[in-house]
Amino acid sequence: MFRLTVWLTATFLVFVPSSYASQDDSGGGSPSPDYEQWSRQEILSALSGLQVSPEGECEAEGVESSTWAGLQDRIAELHDGPLSPYDGIVFPNYHYVQIEHIVARKEADESGLCNQGQEKREEFAADLLNLTLAPGSLNASKGDRDAHDIETAETSLFRENLTEHGRCWWAAHTVRVKEKHMLSVDADEKSSLNSILEDCVEAQVYRPKLAAGTDWVFRAEFLVELDGAHAILQCSDPVADASSLEQAVGVASPHLSSIACVQAVDPRAARIADVQNACIQVLESKNLSVTCGNIQANCPDVDPILEGEPLYGSGRDGDSDGVACEDL
Repeated sequence: MFRLTVWLTATFLVFVPSSYASQDDSGGGSPSPDYEQWSRQEILSALSGLQVSPEGECEAEGVESSTWAGLQDRIAELHDGPLSPYDGIVFPNYHYVQIEHIVARKEADESGLCNQGQEKREEFAADLLNLTLAPGSLNASKGDRDAHDIETAETSLFRENLTEHGRCWWAAHTVRVKEKHMLSVDADEKSSLNSILEDCVEAQVYRPKLAAGTDWVFRAEFLVELDGAHAILQCSDPVADASSLEQAVGVASPHLSSIACVQAVDPRAARIADVQNACIQVLESKNLSVTCGNIQANCPDVDPILEGEPLYGSGRDGDSDGVACEDL
């Protein structure tokens, strides 16, 4: 069970699935594993091979929103849960959800999709490779603009709220989608995408996933009437209306329907590696073996050690419960 606290800084609305059960493949083409698994180098190579040409105009008829409507659960499955990959926020329900086309449909039409016919345009609109969940405010800010337009805008709510991972994945996925659908880039867009990707590490070009078993912090847009910290459980629980949230936080507010969550920083995880590795160095400098007694005598900053951490060893976890040196 997650522990959540209210954080009173501004945020943006995203929408969260009420369930993430697998569904059949009808409606919305499944993303190709090959595209999803492209490495940073493969993406840069694909970008270099995209056709470069000015954006054109499209006078084709529109594509009905019913083409991609109802795919929220399937999109959430790709992120292992109700995650907005752009800004790292997770939300408790779909009440404010918007499905976001990573490469906007207008941008795709102007990049060659228009000439491929109405059937291809409808396939593009429902392609899961090009769909994600995004806050309504970020979706509106991004609009139909390409990477160059967003990167060079004087102000951009979308750009300013991207996490490093979100920014890299957005650029990488733009290339994946354009390559799959044989879309062009203009010279400025190509330069901007390349500049973003050059600053990314390998892990950041893959689809962001909702981390299991982590803590989450509530963030609420315009949540001015909540004051102080309140314990809230199960951020990902479906919330039918604000009354259940009012009961959970003990405060009535007209803004509770806008509540959201973002992954919290775990203060233990932030310092644990440095503290335990420093302890190992101290013990080695004194030619001492790594025992609970020596750790306790020489490393006062070390807490009970969890499985997977530098100082953990099965010999120091007598009851095999995943916690070593429990008396520290």
